[in-house]
Amino acid sequence: MNILCYDPAYQNHNYVQAIQETNDLRHARGISHQKTWIKYVDLDQALASADYVSVHVPLLREGESPTPTFHLFNEQTLGKMKPTAYLVNTSRGPVIDEAALAKALRERWIAGAALDVYEKEPLPADSPLRDSAIEDRCRLYPHFASAAKITRLSIDPEKGMAGRCVQGLTDVLEGNYGGDITQMPYVVNKEAFRG
Repeated sequence: MNILCYDPAYQNHNYVQAIQETNDLRHARGISHQKTWIKYVDLDQALASADYVSVHVPLLREGESPTPTFHLFNEQTLGKMKPTAYLVNTSRGPVIDEAALAKALRERWIAGAALDVYEKEPLPADSPLRDSAIEDRCRLYPHFASAAKITRLSIDPEKGMAGRCVQGLTDVLEGNYGGDITQMPYVVNKEAFRG
């Protein structure tokens, strides 16, 4: 498939070039019959052109960043998508205005949506996303990307959250990485350690 990339803060052109080279090689070797491309575009072009919009952003509120993502997908941005397009959000729930998404689905501005994160978790019973009029176009999943047994329970920090939790705690208590919290790979919310 062709890939459109949008990022307001950073563009990794080396990565995009490597993907393009891989795509070109796959085509040259006959692995893929169609020549495909990848490129950066602005948000409006991405929304207007994409068949699938997959959201991968942190949750940034107004005042936290020059490029906030809270309700990035609202009536205005959803209205820019193709009526045949699908929206997939596996990043953070509040990135999508759920009332606007439900309206976009009811009024068929877009073809469908799949979500495994929500503005409120668990998703309330009265959420507009649970409207029976859109259930055939709105797939609601638990945040299950991490639900595999090995991901949740492995004591190996390279494989499991339990292992990462224990390793992060160990690194802090034992002063690993020269005691520099910012260098400890399994310590989250490093800002909490600033004095």
